[in-house]
Amino acid sequence: MKVIARVFLAVFMVFAFAATTAQASDYGKCSFDSDCHSGVKCNSSRCADSAGSKCSFDSDCGGNGAKCHSSKCSNAPDGKCSFDSECPGSSCSSGKCK
Repeated sequence: MKVIARVFLAVFMVFAFAATTAQASDYGKCSFDSDCHSGVKCNSSRCADSAGSKCSFDSDCGGNGAKCHSSKCSNAPDGKCSFDSECPGSSCSSGKCK
């Protein structure tokens, strides 16, 4: 019984450690599209809607109106926007999604 408890504890600790390493501050690094927000593509190990990322098509940016301008998603922190509709869940102010 002690062996089962130790195995359970070890498995629990592995999952707990993995959960703490994948915090919001780490968002942007990816290996697969599934590592990014829903519908967002992983390009060159970066989520298309994160700062410093690249996009090729509007569809790389997760849809919902986000646009790809000059290889940047309008919903990325360093992207550009012209209209509120390009900023899912926020507004466009001074050319940036807020």
